[in-house]
Amino acid sequence: MIVPMKRLTLIGLSCEKESTLKALQRLGAVQLISEGELTDSEKLRQLTAKADRLNAARRAIKPYYKKPMLSPTPQCTEAQLEAIQPEGDALCQSIEKLEAEQAEKRAELERLAALRAQLEPFREMLTPLEAIHSTKYIAYILGTADAKVMDAVDNVEAALDTHIGLEAYPNENLTAVVIACNRDERDAILRYVKDAGFNEFIPPKLTGTASENMEKAAKQMDATEAELYRIASELTAAAEKRSRLDMAADAYAIEKQRAEGETALKSTQYAYILDGWARADKLDEIQLAVSSVTDAYYIETRDPYADENPPTATKNKKLIEPFEVITEMYALPSYRGIDAAAVMAPFYFLFFGMMLSDFGYGMLLFIGGLLFTRFLKPKGDTAKLVKVITYGGLSTMLCAPFIGTFFGVEWNDLFNTTVFPLLFDPMTDVMQMMLLSCGLGIVHMYTGIIVKMYMCFRDGDPQSAIFDQLSWMLLLTGLILLFAAPAIKTVSLVLIILGGGMLLLFSGRSIKNPVMRLGKGLSALYNITGYLSDILSYVRIFALGLVSGAMGMVFNLIGGMVYDALGGLGIIGIVIGFILAAALLIALHMFSLFINTLGAFAHTARLQFIEFFGKFYEADGVKFKPLAMNTDTVNVIDSGAE
Repeated sequence: MIVPMKRLTLIGLSCEKESTLKALQRLGAVQLISEGELTDSEKLRQLTAKADRLNAARRAIKPYYKKPMLSPTPQCTEAQLEAIQPEGDALCQSIEKLEAEQAEKRAELERLAALRAQLEPFREMLTPLEAIHSTKYIAYILGTADAKVMDAVDNVEAALDTHIGLEAYPNENLTAVVIACNRDERDAILRYVKDAGFNEFIPPKLTGTASENMEKAAKQMDATEAELYRIASELTAAAEKRSRLDMAADAYAIEKQRAEGETALKSTQYAYILDGWARADKLDEIQLAVSSVTDAYYIETRDPYADENPPTATKNKKLIEPFEVITEMYALPSYRGIDAAAVMAPFYFLFFGMMLSDFGYGMLLFIGGLLFTRFLKPKGDTAKLVKVITYGGLSTMLCAPFIGTFFGVEWNDLFNTTVFPLLFDPMTDVMQMMLLSCGLGIVHMYTGIIVKMYMCFRDGDPQSAIFDQLSWMLLLTGLILLFAAPAIKTVSLVLIILGGGMLLLFSGRSIKNPVMRLGKGLSALYNITGYLSDILSYVRIFALGLVSGAMGMVFNLIGGMVYDALGGLGIIGIVIGFILAAALLIALHMFSLFINTLGAFAHTARLQFIEFFGKFYEADGVKFKPLAMNTDTVNVIDSGAE
């Protein structure tokens, strides 16, 4: 059901604003409203900066932290979150220092590697680098060139009509070149050889030969790599304390949310005014939360005005609540609409089981879902989604004896009986299964029409309920009976004429022009094609159920062929064949489980979204976002937030 909302106004003392917001945040039942643009406060900026630093530190240690694939969500109290903040700050500062040192060492390593690469062509040069420096009359040019450029260097004297000294040190790909020339001619010579592909090398201020400096750089690189290894070890040790960073980040996130809420208040030096949307079922708890921290306050609530659009919050029984995640995948219901979760849940449960239809697959989903929830403790939409899949596994186990298999094995082969399936075999009784699927689809669609009729009566529009909704039920029922039960043809024709006549005459009842009104009625009747195509869409229930069983049978056949192929090779062949066949069957059935579960989930949802929701669902709701203990990595177990 959609929870009624109240517009709430709370007035209190500015000195008690923080404690009041904290109490409301624990409850998680009030969404704050800001009349104007939110402005950052100094407190909010500081909290944002702290949260950003912690998140940056978490990203820095992520490569050094291997989180178990199926680790449970940690639980802690609000007091534990607040107490961990100083430790988280200290750890964050330590990680920042290590990260800065690591960046410095990496830059040093890159510089040394680049230096070695630059000196590599001059490895064979025996002249110390400090001796190669220009004087008042002589200039030195160092660089590298390929074989073609060397020809140009050899000819530079003739080209520029000058005299130069040249030393070359051939390497595998490049040749290192040292040119000694008249200082006044240096620039001209350099331009000439550069045009020919010469790359100048300006050596840093080093002493010793290139080879000696390369060895020195190599030793420095080893030392730097050792430092990087030490830093990585310390980051790995810090990563073992990642949970403290996570908790501290969540603690600051909670404070930040409260500070953001504070910017929405209208405040003076002595008092503040809080405007918001409050859950009507939590008003007493809101009153109690505020009174627990202050005696000086004033609360006023009222119903939403007709032109206001309150946020949407839903509340359902525990069995229905998980299916809220399916409706929210489509869109939130309008505040003044209908929460479809309760009416959709039985159909989703049934259709999922019929589509998967294999007892073994359903058993794995059901047990896996229970274990996942028990040990990993998911929260929010993830927890709801896991429960939907768990319910789907239970539904599959219930449906399988009637129309399905057990890991692709037929029940009669499994138990040596002739009574299964209890309803009929989709592999052979194709028409019966198709009729069952379409029949369930008709019930599904009629339920949607009935819900829409209820909405029309609720909103004081009985004409729409009768002429736009009941008329379709009469017409469709008449058409179905006409083909399914020829013996009551008269009843069928009466229903067809009654339903079709209501659509023809009253679909355009707001139009005064009789011709246009009749045209509107004819247009409405044309929608019969849409209803018929919707009914045929439910054949996918049969199709997916058939695929699940067929895939399992084929995979069993493949496993049997592998076993038979090796079973004739003696006892060793039997053992190897059994191991290979078992491994192959496990892999194939796990693939089948995944792909068929995905198909059942998606196609069952599609039947709700298109064929069902299209009949009544108003999907323009705005999500209710209360001030609450919203965390990313931990569950706050002492919070009253929902």
